[in-house]
Amino acid sequence: MVFPSKRSTTRWEGLAAVIWIVLIDLLLLVWAVRRPIDILQFLLILLLAASIPLLLHLGYRTWAAFTLEYWVDRNAVTLRWAQAQQVVPTQSIRQILHGAELPVEGANLLYWPLHYLRMAPVRQGSAAQNRPDAVNLCATAPPQECVVLETDTGVYALSPADPQAFVDALQERYRLGATRVIEPVRTQQSWLGNIFAHDRVGAWLLAVGLVGVLALFAVLTISFPDLPDVLAVRYNSAGIPEEIREKTALFRLLVIGLLAWSVNGVGGLWLSRQGQRIGAHMLWGGAIAVQTFLLLALVSLIT
Repeated sequence: MVFPSKRSTTRWEGLAAVIWIVLIDLLLLVWAVRRPIDILQFLLILLLAASIPLLLHLGYRTWAAFTLEYWVDRNAVTLRWAQAQQVVPTQSIRQILHGAELPVEGANLLYWPLHYLRMAPVRQGSAAQNRPDAVNLCATAPPQECVVLETDTGVYALSPADPQAFVDALQERYRLGATRVIEPVRTQQSWLGNIFAHDRVGAWLLAVGLVGVLALFAVLTISFPDLPDVLAVRYNSAGIPEEIREKTALFRLLVIGLLAWSVNGVGGLWLSRQGQRIGAHMLWGGAIAVQTFLLLALVSLIT
């Protein structure tokens, strides 16, 4: 049986915030494109890039607020939100409480708009290694208004729309007994999220590569207004200029850096999904090396 959670009172506020951020980002993008190339344009692009993590965070929490629900069968209670789910074996439940005082802080802006979705971190290996006193909030209401499940692997606070029907269904299936052994496990249906959850080095390599792209853009846009309209882009062995071009040709270096990061990034993600983590790291590290050489070349051309 599927039991929806109580409706979150802030989910529409979260959706409105996401829409406003998207609109502001579009305005920043239009403003940046229409401006001449200068430091203000770089700051606008940097602000746009900085808003993306906030947009993703709010989008995920809002998505979870709209999709939170609980599945009950003879083997497990499955908590589902967004692209994730937590399996709680039915036979591991030791007590069901209607409301409880749990050692958690109240509403926190970091978790808005779904304040009470805070799952305890899963340790390396099986999720069954969680401490029995681990507190997991998977609700749209504070723990005092929730159905609280005390299990062998932690405490779970849930907020079904019909608490009594949820408890009755759970007790009925508990009495029937499990048909197979279920392990408590948390899964992410997004393969991209799974990759970075278990490969912090890879996530850092991709992040450093993105910083390299932003560094190229920063150096070029800040120095661009002061550059002559034409400049030498290639010299012979004697130091005599062989090729002179307009200064806009320098943007080719930025394009090359962006392509190196994006193409190697996609290739590395594919390799990582195939289990070839070392190959993925080599591609992501190679993009960083390319950007380093491009940055050195750009500095030598504009100085």
